[in-house]
Amino acid sequence: MRLAELRGKRLAVLGHGREGRAVIRELRRDDPDADLTVWVESGDLPTDMPGHRGPLDGSRLAQFDVLIRSPGVPVGHPALQAVRQAGREVINPASIWFSEHPGRLVVGVTGSKGKSTTASLLARLLSSSGHDVALAGNIGRPLLDWLEKPAEITVLELSSYQLSDLQGELSIGLMTRLFEEHLDWHGSREAYFACKLRLAELLNGRPLIINASDSLLCRATEHLDGRILVHGSSTGIHRKGSLLMDGTTPLLSMDDMVLKGRHNLDNAGLALAAGRLLGCCMKRMLSALGDFQGLPHRLEPLGRLGNLEWINDSIATSPHATRAALEALGGSRVVLMAGGLARPADWSVVADWCRQQPLAGLIALPDTGGQVADQLAAAGAVPENRVFRVDTLEEAVAVAAEQADVADLVLLSPGAPSFPHFRDFEDRGERLRAALEAYKLRSTA
Repeated sequence: MRLAELRGKRLAVLGHGREGRAVIRELRRDDPDADLTVWVESGDLPTDMPGHRGPLDGSRLAQFDVLIRSPGVPVGHPALQAVRQAGREVINPASIWFSEHPGRLVVGVTGSKGKSTTASLLARLLSSSGHDVALAGNIGRPLLDWLEKPAEITVLELSSYQLSDLQGELSIGLMTRLFEEHLDWHGSREAYFACKLRLAELLNGRPLIINASDSLLCRATEHLDGRILVHGSSTGIHRKGSLLMDGTTPLLSMDDMVLKGRHNLDNAGLALAAGRLLGCCMKRMLSALGDFQGLPHRLEPLGRLGNLEWINDSIATSPHATRAALEALGGSRVVLMAGGLARPADWSVVADWCRQQPLAGLIALPDTGGQVADQLAAAGAVPENRVFRVDTLEEAVAVAAEQADVADLVLLSPGAPSFPHFRDFEDRGERLRAALEAYKLRSTA
């Protein structure tokens, strides 16, 4: 829906986070007299326009002509279903951008793990090749922030929340990994997978590059119509052990990258494959790839305390992500900090890895850390006498700091969302950083 079609209508903006604020800015820029009301279930409201805080009410929301849904509001929320049944429209903010800029070159990136790193890598590689690039969506700035001055190429990171009802056309798609995630939001494994695979619908036959090292992703996409390019084919860019190859030609090794982990070689390969499709010079891209520093809260080194290295992987909100972190740090004796919001999660994937390389210790964070500890200890993934239950990150740091005799590093990779103890995964990671700095100060006082 274009901005012109929204003029003169009663509009409800659902959510007042990054996306909601971007919507308000653009609607007011286009029409200073726009009839806007903000609805939030919790959190802050703007002070200069009508607003309502509380549960979404379908009968009251149906009084508006159009609802603009921030990604955090489930597309299947009962109130939104009632609104649609009443004949009202519910739209995705990003769909407005696509309506205003049809035919733009947009690369969509999604996946259950690695989409932020891959999108950031690709934006870096394209920029290093001389392209004007916007990094937007689930990372960077909301897509609507690029409405007035769209870039030559837009790299758009898309969460399942954003993909669920997005309308538009993508030029190239990348899918990094696929596993169960956000089931509390989507309701089922099938619904979550369907949202992720909407990426292919938005491509409408244009190239979709998938990660061949993920067998579930390969199976989930084999029925799709269109041009499927498998990153991992031995005739193209693929990972061979700790090397990234192009056919039989080595491109770089894991030691050539600042990023840790073989999964990041897969991410790098996807970005290189997309860059090559867009005509970029491989030599330039490899040069830019080598010194890419990675993103905060994603296997982020926090320095050393005593004889222990500290790693912040707060972005890990599922056990699959925690396992990827442990694999990346293979060979090290790891004390793992795990636990968070209670929701369906399968920790057997971590237990399977840790049978080969048991944890040096496990610090169980609220709310689910105790359950995780019981499951991993029963599986032989960690000795029962090396499990420590704590109530705060500050306590976790103090306990972990005493494990230097049995461990090489401490890893925060919770395998669960941050609520209700933290605002988001970034807040959780920053709180770890602060707790570590405070402990260092106390230790040297």
